[in-house]
Amino acid sequence: MAHSECAFSDTGDITTNKEAIQGLCLSMCPQEEVDMRVRESMVHALEAGGRLVKRYGRSAADRDMARPRLLRPFPTLRDTVEYLLLEVTFRTDVPLAVVYDFVNDRLRAVRQDMIIQRLPPRECQVLLEPMVRFYVYFGYRLCEHPMRVYDPVLNKKYLLECLQLILNCYDEIYDEELAADVSELGNHGSLDKKVTNEEVDQLAATICGLELKDQSKTSEYTKLSCDRVLMESLYILCNLEDTNPLMRYHQLPKDLRSHRTLALAYEVAVENMRGNYVAVVKLSTKMCPLTFCAYSTYLPVLQKKALLVLSHAYNSTQLSVPCQAVRKWLSYNSDADVLEAVKHYGLKVTGDSIHFRKADFNKEAVVLIKKNLKKKMDLSIVRDVFSYETTSV
Repeated sequence: MAHSECAFSDTGDITTNKEAIQGLCLSMCPQEEVDMRVRESMVHALEAGGRLVKRYGRSAADRDMARPRLLRPFPTLRDTVEYLLLEVTFRTDVPLAVVYDFVNDRLRAVRQDMIIQRLPPRECQVLLEPMVRFYVYFGYRLCEHPMRVYDPVLNKKYLLECLQLILNCYDEIYDEELAADVSELGNHGSLDKKVTNEEVDQLAATICGLELKDQSKTSEYTKLSCDRVLMESLYILCNLEDTNPLMRYHQLPKDLRSHRTLALAYEVAVENMRGNYVAVVKLSTKMCPLTFCAYSTYLPVLQKKALLVLSHAYNSTQLSVPCQAVRKWLSYNSDADVLEAVKHYGLKVTGDSIHFRKADFNKEAVVLIKKNLKKKMDLSIVRDVFSYETTSV
């Protein structure tokens, strides 16, 4: 599926437009919207006294969203993303959930402009990768907030939309470069001989290397980082119960698959599929900041599954297991967290010991989101989250 056809929910029927449109709005918000919002007192608290940023708007039969004067070209969209992620996310004068809601809405508007204009994949990549980082990071920061201020399901929806778009961009770029290389081979009369698997792998590795070099070149005109290894890793870790990311992994160029961050994400997913949850917890200690964030939001689900397995493995009316052991196995913060979790799922406790009985385990109990998730490293400096690369950690 082409990258311009993936975010239907954000753009309505506009994605069916096959003609590219060039945006003419060189400011972050079209003047028409600025005038309307000032007149109607619809300026957000994070815009008061500063710059207004175009809001997301749904398509409607009486609304032409493809007017060039209302669309921002790539340089303006890039500057908008940088402003939102490197300045607005630092604001502390409003609650963090308010910052998230504001930035999320404005990023959706960026994606909308991007898709309507059918920007080329290399430009879409620059816009989408920071968005993926945003959704992963804030999904981690806000996971303990109540549903009335933060909806993790919607956050996951937007995250997966961005991931699918960026992966499609990578595939399109790869296909373009592969076609160009094949064409060059044809011009040199090299297609008459039989091509071996080794030569195919070598060509794929060369293209992968060119992609990574091109990413560093792309970073020269943006303050935000482009890192395909990180994106492919997050795609796996954000879909740990889905086999499609594992199938995609095996189709990637060998040099990409062998990168330690991506190989680790694949190993985590495989061990999770096998039900070896203790191994998953051990592997998580090797993760980089954002892959750890993605894993941490899945950790409560893993812990519930692991406790069910333990209820079968240690099923006994007489024996018990120290909560210190369970805390170590399943990465709980404290003994108190362990005891709270096992009681939540219906297991009995005597002092600091847990009685695992499969008949007692309540499979219907909602997943317990544990408080104060362990932070692998200091992620309070938001700028680092949007700029670090897997080659530097």
